[in-house]
Amino acid sequence: MLFPTAQFALFFLIVLSISWLVRRKRVYQKLFLLAVSYFFYGWWDWRFPILLLVSSLLDYICGEGIVWCRRSDPERTQPVPEGAMARFLSAFPDDKRFWLLASIFFNVALLGFFKYYNFFQENLTALAGFFGLQAHLAVLEVILPLGISFYTFQSLAYTFDLYFGHGDKAASLLDFLLFLAFFPQLLLGPICRSRDLLPQLMREHPEKVPDLTRAISLIGSGLFKKVFLATFLGTHLVNDAFVAPENYSSLELLVAIYAYTAMIYCDFSGYTDLARGTGLLLGFHLPENFNAPLASTNIGEFWRRWHMSYSRWLRDYIYFPLGGSKGNPLRTYFNLFVTFLVGGLWHGAHWKFVIWGIIHAFALIGYKASLDLRRYLGWDLKKVHPWWYLLCSWFVTFHICALARVFFRSVDMETAGMFFSRLAELSVYGRGIELMLLLATALGIGLNFFGRHIRVAFEWAHDRVPAFLRPVAWILVAWLLVTVKPADVAPYIYFAF
Repeated sequence: MLFPTAQFALFFLIVLSISWLVRRKRVYQKLFLLAVSYFFYGWWDWRFPILLLVSSLLDYICGEGIVWCRRSDPERTQPVPEGAMARFLSAFPDDKRFWLLASIFFNVALLGFFKYYNFFQENLTALAGFFGLQAHLAVLEVILPLGISFYTFQSLAYTFDLYFGHGDKAASLLDFLLFLAFFPQLLLGPICRSRDLLPQLMREHPEKVPDLTRAISLIGSGLFKKVFLATFLGTHLVNDAFVAPENYSSLELLVAIYAYTAMIYCDFSGYTDLARGTGLLLGFHLPENFNAPLASTNIGEFWRRWHMSYSRWLRDYIYFPLGGSKGNPLRTYFNLFVTFLVGGLWHGAHWKFVIWGIIHAFALIGYKASLDLRRYLGWDLKKVHPWWYLLCSWFVTFHICALARVFFRSVDMETAGMFFSRLAELSVYGRGIELMLLLATALGIGLNFFGRHIRVAFEWAHDRVPAFLRPVAWILVAWLLVTVKPADVAPYIYFAF
């Protein structure tokens, strides 16, 4: 059940109506939202909700165990488990590290089996064959559950934050289950921290939509980005060029790189807009996930703006525990390398994602090394650079990210190699490039720079429409979207991760 479909629209209207009708019975409302979230997740495969429930229960117990072990800590602010839960937890080692390691083990095992088993089996078999040996690992047809990377990271963040003493503990099992399963952000994030969503679940529901105008503008933005731009770009050059680059000229492949950059931005940020907009209509604020990342003038800034909840996760739970920027520069560079090696593997069990992660790792190492050198030479790091310097920095940053995506999007490493080989030929003539493709690419990238301003203007105009006429305007816009949208809307790119 994709967001920009009539099925989801009907589903959401029913959920929205019932949720607000029972809002004063908070427990009933949360039970209802949990049930529809599991229904939403089970739409693709009835086994997915079972996996989500098992994962949620294990991490809930681990979180309770961490708080139980901190019961005598004077700095603890979370209520200690009582009753049957306390008796159950007392049977295990009284060490919060035990529960943290258990959470890490369960989640890594979950991801390892469903996402990386076949990758591990294929590469171990190839390595054994290289040395003249045989590896006898069973070949399994493992189905990758949608959203497993996102809710696994969200669940791990919960136990990490409780362990370090700066997270919010779920008041009940119901709150925790809904925290992980809340359907607007279940499949592709944002990856919520406990302080992002749990306090909203544990307090009374608002009496009205927190920001109706913002919700409508976000939903409109998300639909336009996905239904029109991302779908058009994917079906006009991008999908074909990254599958069979040998059929295209260098110029066409260069345009395909730019088009894919616009496409993945519109696709992913469009999902986030829809998640935040639908979340607001239900009465919940979800964190921002994109902040004009394609306008970044260095790779560090890019990762502070792109998929922000994910990059903060890597920073807080991998980079900082490894030591972050403390110590000598070589250790910092090593920490960056490991962090983005994990970041690459998170996207999928394939060497192309490893290479993509390594490219970003070396780009960040180079950027960090330049800062260290300037600091060593006594240069002012806060110096305001001239426009031409910022323009050159933006150009380099943009193209590092865009070219790295060739590995990200290509079917396999061989196809990526062919793509770069054809690109290096500097050929111009091919099948031709559609004017509409160029316009859609420019518009997609342009929304990164001007999308927020357009939304603000829309919100200004929306607030000046008489309240009784707004539903009419919404119906007209919805009718227009349904009338002119493409016949088929492709699944979101990050569904594969």
